[in-house]
Amino acid sequence: MKLLLYGLGRSGLAAAQLAHRQGHELWYYDQRLTAQDAAEMARLAAVPCLEPSRAEVDICIAAPGVPWDHPDLLALRQRGIAVIGEVEWVYRTVPAEIVGITGTAGKTTVTRWLGDVLAAGGVRVAVGGNIDPALAAVAEPGKLLVAELSSFMLERCPTLKPKLAVLLNLGVDHLDRHGSVCAYHAAKRQLIANLDETSALVYNQDDPLLREWARTTPASTYGYSIAHPTHAWLKGETLMLLGQPLLNSSELRLTGRHYQANALAVALAAAVLGLDTASIRQGLRDFAGVAGRYSLVAQVEGIRFIEDSIATRTLAVQAALAETPAPVVWIAGGVDKGADLASLQPLIQDRVALFIGIGQSGPDFSQTVGKWTRALICSESDGKAALRSACSLAIDFLRRHHHGQGSVLLAPLAASFDQFADYRARAAAFREAIGEAVWTRP
Repeated sequence: MKLLLYGLGRSGLAAAQLAHRQGHELWYYDQRLTAQDAAEMARLAAVPCLEPSRAEVDICIAAPGVPWDHPDLLALRQRGIAVIGEVEWVYRTVPAEIVGITGTAGKTTVTRWLGDVLAAGGVRVAVGGNIDPALAAVAEPGKLLVAELSSFMLERCPTLKPKLAVLLNLGVDHLDRHGSVCAYHAAKRQLIANLDETSALVYNQDDPLLREWARTTPASTYGYSIAHPTHAWLKGETLMLLGQPLLNSSELRLTGRHYQANALAVALAAAVLGLDTASIRQGLRDFAGVAGRYSLVAQVEGIRFIEDSIATRTLAVQAALAETPAPVVWIAGGVDKGADLASLQPLIQDRVALFIGIGQSGPDFSQTVGKWTRALICSESDGKAALRSACSLAIDFLRRHHHGQGSVLLAPLAASFDQFADYRARAAAFREAIGEAVWTRP
């Protein structure tokens, strides 16, 4: 079969490598082709395609970073050529069952956590997708594939039918790509579009839209909640699973209501997949979290410094603000993805003593948040300089107005690409800035 890899990167390269092992003829196109990627494609005997919209191929595998409505992809579809994604290719060509996990916030934590719980319980499992590694890089026949799936991935998965679908929550994200909340949610809904009586769905029963989706599927449905009795729920501080106490929330190494909700999702998914209760309990206890997520970086005198650079979505920021001890100096900004600041207003008014805007969206964010609390702007174009300035301002503010007590939270509510290579680089810069600001203050 002739395949066109449109867009490389982590996902496209993994798909190309898998297709090469399967014996397919490969063509490729990438507008930002690197020398390293070109060398790898040459190793795979792949041929560069100069006019991808006219390529004579059977299937196009489009990387998730390529907009679904890109003119080249539209032209290919108009010519009757199937355009799919890497995950769909894995589903079609690798004899392995898939657990698909999506939501606006918490996908990576739940995916890693579930993978660890299953592996510790003796299940042959591979974890990938929207996290590193790509799913095609780890997919093997007979393994259970636990996949984090983004909206960009799901919109190019027309026939995907996971063994188990896990829906965590629905908020606002990626409006710059999808154009509207409805379109974004429609892409997420593709995870359950092909479920049937042989499939299962684990979903957050506290989300009204997910409750509606669950009512429309023929799959077996299992709900979890932090408020109401159901298949998995939080009873006081006890995690309940299928009517029985599982463990106390204090036994988890991760704290906060959002992590308790994630633990319920993991426990219920593992139970639906057949794992025994003892293994689930131990797996929940052992998980220490995912690097780069909400974590206390330092505490100097009475000031806590908390890094949550991955928090680019409203739901994730909402959870971070709720968990961070007040008074909070909140640092945010970057490339706006359609942030819903209005929904954060009650939390901001209740907990945020000072907002500091950085990056491309910093001024707009500051203008909006400034209606509800104090707001400043760090206008430095260099990201590291902006974070150094923000940390210094935060320390001064807490010392002058709150007796040196409070929290400094980096939860950007925006992508990092205006000032940093990625969210990890932004996290590292924040940690460096803390050290410089703390040790250079009088």
